[in-house]
Amino acid sequence: MEEYEFLNFKKAPYIELDDYKAPKDIKSYFVPMDDGIRLRVCHWINTSKEKKGTILLQQGHNEFIEKYYETIQELLDKNYSVIAFDWRGQGMSDHQIDDIHKAFIKDFERHDTDLKYILEEIIDKNFSKPLIGIGHSMGGCIMLSAFHDHPNRFSKGILSAPMLGFKNERFLITASSLMNFFKKDTDYLVGSKPNMGKETQFQDNDLTSDQKRYKRNIHLVRKCPNIRLWGVTNAFAKAVNKRLKTIRKSNWAEEIGLDLLIINNLKDRVVDSEKINSMEKRLKKSKIISFEKTEHEIFMEKTKYRKIMWKEIDIFLNK
Repeated sequence: MEEYEFLNFKKAPYIELDDYKAPKDIKSYFVPMDDGIRLRVCHWINTSKEKKGTILLQQGHNEFIEKYYETIQELLDKNYSVIAFDWRGQGMSDHQIDDIHKAFIKDFERHDTDLKYILEEIIDKNFSKPLIGIGHSMGGCIMLSAFHDHPNRFSKGILSAPMLGFKNERFLITASSLMNFFKKDTDYLVGSKPNMGKETQFQDNDLTSDQKRYKRNIHLVRKCPNIRLWGVTNAFAKAVNKRLKTIRKSNWAEEIGLDLLIINNLKDRVVDSEKINSMEKRLKKSKIISFEKTEHEIFMEKTKYRKIMWKEIDIFLNK
């Protein structure tokens, strides 16, 4: 791929720490969508003779590309090219409302449209195949929808703790429904406890048991506080509910024929691991690996767990 093809895009900033740098040869730029919202895209091209294809790596709710430098480097070392973008409304992509601290989306179909554009206009035209999709949490939910809607674009897929349901779903549904009468879509969801910019201490976090990697992410946010959201809005909650209803429809999951590897954390306190197990049973060609002592973010977990994860991923990708 000739880099001049990307010169028309405005360069986008990215964060680094003294001891945590972006992988070499990063290209970071803004890609405008049909409604004018710009998505921050970062990519790394593998030009070696041993190149294996391309990984589309998509993060979860309230994440950003920089968190995944370590994972991206590991994928590059395995001879893949890597591309990732911040979902609209988070990271360094544009927001849709004035209050940039709020997670806001009217409908996940908007995320689907953004992903489709990146696939058609950026990846298909510039990146080598095969294409493998990796999605974590909310990114896993949206990526699963992409596997359903674009069955011929991906060769394989990996879902890490995909957002397929929550243990407190009844509250989420009730709260978001009641707020139709009392609150605006842009208001914080009642009971969601926005952090208002306050850091969560390591001992109180529900994302990882690895203190070093957790602190690294905190230091990234400190360098650019606006890269982190404070809480979810009523609109976001309603959009999540709608997407969960869609993927639970009869025969929806059964229509997906892609080879899938699903990583499930049985003690996950963010998403419901049982709902992930239920979905896996509906998928035609899937394998699930379960971790008993990890938190929600396996890519940010302790090295001993990540080694097991990578061993399973290598087996899956090379089979």
